[in-house]
Amino acid sequence: MDETAEDSVEEETETTDEVATDEDVVIDLEAAEEQEVAVEELRERVEEQREQIEELNDLLLDLSSRAAHSGGMGVCPDCHGPVTKIRRWVRTSTIECTRCGRVFHEY
Repeated sequence: MDETAEDSVEEETETTDEVATDEDVVIDLEAAEEQEVAVEELRERVEEQREQIEELNDLLLDLSSRAAHSGGMGVCPDCHGPVTKIRRWVRTSTIECTRCGRVFHEY
């Protein structure tokens, strides 16, 4: 009788282990799906922020060029140096960075 009792206890333990394993797999699949959704949302957010950064850089460049055209000083988006309008006698006037030499506009 001891052997049958031990066998039935072992069978119940194995059955319980199998059920627990099946539940763990389901939980892991759900967690994987949730993580995949979260990763996709983060990728979309990064793409949106990248577009916003590009738009802001374009606006900064435009603003710097306009400020330099009006006799003021802008800021270079590459090296953060001063952007000014340089008037030349022989060649065309330009709006350029005095630090790195990048030309933003020629007249």
